[in-house]
Amino acid sequence: MKRFSMFLIIGCLLCATTINVNAQSEDGARSGVSFQPFRFDIGLGYAKCDGGGGVLFNLEPKYAIPALPQLSAGFKFELDLIVRDLKVDQSGYTASATAQGMSCYLATADYHLIQATFRPFVGAGLGIYQIAAVSAKASPTGGTSGVGSGNNFGAMIRGGFDVGHFRLCLAYNFAGKDELDNKTSFLSFTAGAYIGGSKRK
Repeated sequence: MKRFSMFLIIGCLLCATTINVNAQSEDGARSGVSFQPFRFDIGLGYAKCDGGGGVLFNLEPKYAIPALPQLSAGFKFELDLIVRDLKVDQSGYTASATAQGMSCYLATADYHLIQATFRPFVGAGLGIYQIAAVSAKASPTGGTSGVGSGNNFGAMIRGGFDVGHFRLCLAYNFAGKDELDNKTSFLSFTAGAYIGGSKRK
């Protein structure tokens, strides 16, 4: 919940910054700048969750709506590898951890707040999170483990900016729990690039 609150605060700051940029850059907002409608995003990033973190990779083709070119619809595929709750006692004799591998398939939408070289955006997505989890605990006297996999319906909200063909994005994924009853929601920071979507001359 704390991280979700932080995301909302960052989103509010982003909107405030955008309003300021728009007010000071009327030529960027009113110049009639347009972009090629189709683009293909590629991103790498870091996933932060309660008690751990991991890495992610995503691909996302998208298309700008002709009647409202600031709005684009797409489909995101993402792979996440996360380690949670890694614990080692002070004596070093016992250790426990949970590892999760996730793949998500989300229908997405982004809205660019201004059409200029620097384009902040807000967006959201809905879809399926496929989650495989392994939980293990080891000690000198033995160990225990659990394995589970399943699908969750989930959602994602995000904000960030495009500049040139470079993209930065902060997102929060609401992914529920895995089959071992561990939380799977996480905050992600992604940096990437995109093919297509160039400014029209």
